[in-house]
Amino acid sequence: MRSRLKLMCLALLPLLAWACNGENSAGSATRNTVQSSEAFGWPASVQGEDPPVSPPESPVPSDDVLFQLGMVSDMLPRQQLVGVVDPIALGYTLSDITDPALLEFQIRAMAAQLSDGSRIDQVFHWYGHPENNKSVALVPVEFQNRYGTRLHGEIVLPKRGQTQATAQKYPVILALEGLNTNTAMYRWWHQLFADAGYLVFAFDFSGQGRSDDEVQGDPGNNIEEAQDALSYLLNNSPVREFIDPARIGVIGHSMGAIATMGLQAVEPRLKAAVAAAPISEIQSVFNSNPIPVMIQTGDHDGPIAPIVAVNPAVVRPVYDKLTSDRAFIVADAASHAQHTNYPLLPTSTWGREIAAQYSLAWMNYHLLGDSEALKVLQTAHPRLSYLWESEVVIGQDKRVFKSAGPAPLQ
Repeated sequence: MRSRLKLMCLALLPLLAWACNGENSAGSATRNTVQSSEAFGWPASVQGEDPPVSPPESPVPSDDVLFQLGMVSDMLPRQQLVGVVDPIALGYTLSDITDPALLEFQIRAMAAQLSDGSRIDQVFHWYGHPENNKSVALVPVEFQNRYGTRLHGEIVLPKRGQTQATAQKYPVILALEGLNTNTAMYRWWHQLFADAGYLVFAFDFSGQGRSDDEVQGDPGNNIEEAQDALSYLLNNSPVREFIDPARIGVIGHSMGAIATMGLQAVEPRLKAAVAAAPISEIQSVFNSNPIPVMIQTGDHDGPIAPIVAVNPAVVRPVYDKLTSDRAFIVADAASHAQHTNYPLLPTSTWGREIAAQYSLAWMNYHLLGDSEALKVLQTAHPRLSYLWESEVVIGQDKRVFKSAGPAPLQ
């Protein structure tokens, strides 16, 4: 399945115009001062990529170019510019390219990719985003799929490991990544659920991120690997005793969303799913829909490239095949990068807020029975698409949302 998707890679090349090194302001950002997760009964955790794993220190103590970028950044009317560029899905990119510290982090990370063991044949480095790295509390693990291929995983602890491990049995979110990506690209989404009290398990598919290439005889089937990851988490992981097996959901983006659609049809351990930009009906093959499924996309998702109104058209037939509780959420001006935290990928500034609001509410309602979450699902976010209808169907209740669109020019 993965080989058929190579031409549909989530691969918007970062627009870097500066081949310079500077003072390590992003990599040396102050880490959150928190008590060890071991004090609360959890395995020892780390916060994203710390030195010496993080991009190496620059050999140059300062750089005039980055200094000048900082001065320009301070003078830019960011709020006004965001209002202009967000409708063409450049909101996050604008924020990124006016932040010299983030530019420096990105330059160092991409340079490190050439010599640190990262997959240079894939576009994205594995250093994530410095803001998300320092806010996540994860336990790195390794396990094998059914064919013997070594896979890398990250167990993201509830409440950043600052809650008693034995206080309850924790609901679980299994997180599936996109093509040619890695776990670090989705840490904002993982931490969203972890901060809400979920235990999150993300892993790199074989041939991606820190996982090995497929061993001989391994077909690289994403659905099988997701099932193997779930079995490892429940039966062999260092957090298995803290898991509530009756409350497990799955989220996925792009290729991971395609896997989510197939997985929900065949994996009885799952109770709810969120599929973000699952590409098309042709790719998202499933023959049953036993659990509640939400599909999210953006009306500037091409798919892959930011092209207006394409992906909702190719994803809507996937949604129309669903028969259980279901939702179709389309964000205004959001691109295929809406669910990632990789720097310099263009999408609207409100796209991640919409993704967070509805995906968390979907799981809170269907896994936890939270009545307040139902109210969120039945309320329209003001920046939903005005080009495409969003829809939420729960039981006999059906809500259809469509925003009014931009205000006319005066």
